[in-house]
Amino acid sequence: MKEQITGSDCRGRKAGRLVGALGLLLAVVLVVGVVVPAYAQDGMPPAIPCYFAGTVSTSTGPVPEGTVVQAFRDGVYVDETTVSADSTYVLVLRGEYSDQDKIVSFTVAGVQASQTAAWKTGESYENFNLTISALPDGNPFPFPFPFPFPFPFPFPFDCFIATAVYGGPSAEQIEVLREFRDVVLLESSAGSQLAALYYRLSPPIADFISGNRLLRTLVRELLVDPLVWTAEVTRAIWRR
Repeated sequence: MKEQITGSDCRGRKAGRLVGALGLLLAVVLVVGVVVPAYAQDGMPPAIPCYFAGTVSTSTGPVPEGTVVQAFRDGVYVDETTVSADSTYVLVLRGEYSDQDKIVSFTVAGVQASQTAAWKTGESYENFNLTISALPDGNPFPFPFPFPFPFPFPFPFDCFIATAVYGGPSAEQIEVLREFRDVVLLESSAGSQLAALYYRLSPPIADFISGNRLLRTLVRELLVDPLVWTAEVTRAIWRR
């Protein structure tokens, strides 16, 4: 009987060692087959996101729950969140090593916040409190669809997609589009509705375009450049 028990224990220990060895082998396969190729692609591990958190307020006090906070890196939309009931926000901004030290700016309900910071891989900006002078009258950005007419306040936003394809908000072509927006679109309820819908849908599209050089070129040459050319050619008409 004693020899039988001893034999069972021995077989159990062997089975345990086999399971442990299989587990270790599986872990090695995962590391070699998944992690190593990912590292080898760029020669380094993926960039760690940059973390931002803090309060959101105006000169008169906290902003209401649900107010939209958007983040831009070098003028290009990155991500957004909404303010919680205790007037705080959290944003985890992904990026690449090429984004290191690019300036991150913020808008609160479409109003530019006073604070900026450098995007750094793995950096944690806790207690990064955002402040604006005041919330705009009417609905916070992005606007619910539909929204009341006339437009509740001047449109402060640049064309996200055009900014992505031209590489920045100060390009001459964007000035043409901005003027057409202000002079033509925002002077009518239908145009204002169209502009609001565009600004609601375009940020993630612009973010996707900005990360692909070929796609930026195609969108610029096949879509945005023709729009700019048309606006320039007809400028004498719609400026009247």
